[in-house]
Amino acid sequence: MRLPTLMFAFVLAPAVHAQDASKDPEIVVTGTSLEQTREQLEACIARGCDPKQDIDASLAHAESQYIAGDFDGARATLRNSVHRNKRHRQDLPVDVSDLQRAYGRLIEMNGQPAVSRIVQIDALDSLKAGLDKQDRRVFLQRTSLAESFSQAGRHRAAYDIYEDVERQAERAGLPQVAAYALLRRAALLNALASFNPEYRQRYRAALTKLESVEGPDMAKFRVAAVILRARDTGGERDESALDAAIANIDPQQFDRPFLLYAPPVILNKHGKSRMGGSGAKIEPDWMDVRIAVTRQGKVEGYEILRRTDGIDERWVKQVTDTIPRRRYAPFVPASGEAVSYRVERFSFVRDWSTMPTASSRVRTQNTNARLVWLDLTPDNVAARPSANPGT
Repeated sequence: MRLPTLMFAFVLAPAVHAQDASKDPEIVVTGTSLEQTREQLEACIARGCDPKQDIDASLAHAESQYIAGDFDGARATLRNSVHRNKRHRQDLPVDVSDLQRAYGRLIEMNGQPAVSRIVQIDALDSLKAGLDKQDRRVFLQRTSLAESFSQAGRHRAAYDIYEDVERQAERAGLPQVAAYALLRRAALLNALASFNPEYRQRYRAALTKLESVEGPDMAKFRVAAVILRARDTGGERDESALDAAIANIDPQQFDRPFLLYAPPVILNKHGKSRMGGSGAKIEPDWMDVRIAVTRQGKVEGYEILRRTDGIDERWVKQVTDTIPRRRYAPFVPASGEAVSYRVERFSFVRDWSTMPTASSRVRTQNTNARLVWLDLTPDNVAARPSANPGT
């Protein structure tokens, strides 16, 4: 079971921005060319630049490779940088952790989520090597690790981490981090309750608690609770309650659209992909889509900008059929334009597994796929900065 895309990107980015002046560890598109980032990294290594410069140049080049569709090259760039710089984690805990976290994300996109979790644990250990265990960045990395457990079906482990982070962040005086962990816990319970009604009572209690968080800097979490409750009210195709909830969001909070809700996409629900059986490694297929979003947060139209050759057309259709139903935060654009454009990448990742035979254990790659989404829009900061960045 995979959780739907619902409010997580909307809430996490502003929370990190408000509580930590360091860069977002996820991929952020800079617009620098692949050749430029390659030359900058090579020059940095050749002159023996300091570890922080090495990490920054490595992340920038891996980002360029990823955008160009060179997944192998991006992983190699980050893997080599991790080997060069992991020994500096006590002096540069955040930088080394950012590097490891990005490397783990690319390993996960290579179809190895279990290996990715190990790297994410390494990223957490790097933070702990140089930061207090009550630091907000340690807490946020723990929630990322919990998400990895949840996506692997280890829901109890994920739930326990969310609950523990929520409790410890409250004691540490970090209300936004605590609210974010509460949101993740509520969303997990909601997903579990859709399969097992025994979780419904705990979900409702978590949702009620989320609705009651106080303070102007907590408004985004109250909005998240409203969206969750609206999704409960409407059916799978009835989005009137969701639209009504979004219509009540103050657009002055945002100067560009930010994803609030995307309908779940279940690939291959009509049968296996037409892709051939696995033997050699298959890199993820992907497509980049430009989406036009109105000030009210609705999709006006979209176009596919780029895509890999040979991509399964059924996968493309299953994704594009849901794009008109996506909902974004209402916004007031600084430019005054009526429509804003987002560039979003949809990757189709095939996981590896080990199949026992009579004489050995054969490692194979699934021909079915799971969907991974990433916003590639340049300067992707959707919420205006908090007036109180220390809370």
